[in-house]
Amino acid sequence: MIDILYFPIWWYTIGLIKRLKGFIDNLNYLSRYLAIKILLANLFKPMFGQYSWQGRIISFFMRILQLAFSLVVFVLGTIFFLAILILWIVTIPIAVIQIIRLASLF
Repeated sequence: MIDILYFPIWWYTIGLIKRLKGFIDNLNYLSRYLAIKILLANLFKPMFGQYSWQGRIISFFMRILQLAFSLVVFVLGTIFFLAILILWIVTIPIAVIQIIRLASLF
C-alpha cells in the first residue's frame, strides 16, 4: 500500500531525473549518429581528394545538402524525444483526471 503512495513521488523525482538524462543521452547519440559536428568541421574541405575548383564547389553543395538533411532529422528526433518527455510528465495527471471522471459516473 505504501508503494502506491510513494509511486507519484518517485515518478516526479527519481523517475523524471532518469527520463531527463535519457533525453539528453538520446540527443547526444542522435548528434553523434548524424555526425553534425564532423559535417560542420569539414564543410569547406573537398570530398574524395578532388582539389579542383569544380570538385570544391560540388563538395561544398553536397555537404550543405547532407548537413540540411541531418539537421532536419535531428530536429524531428528532438521533437519526438521531447514528446516522450512531456508524455512522461502529464501521464499521472491525465490518469487521475480519468479516474475522477470515471468515478463521477457512478
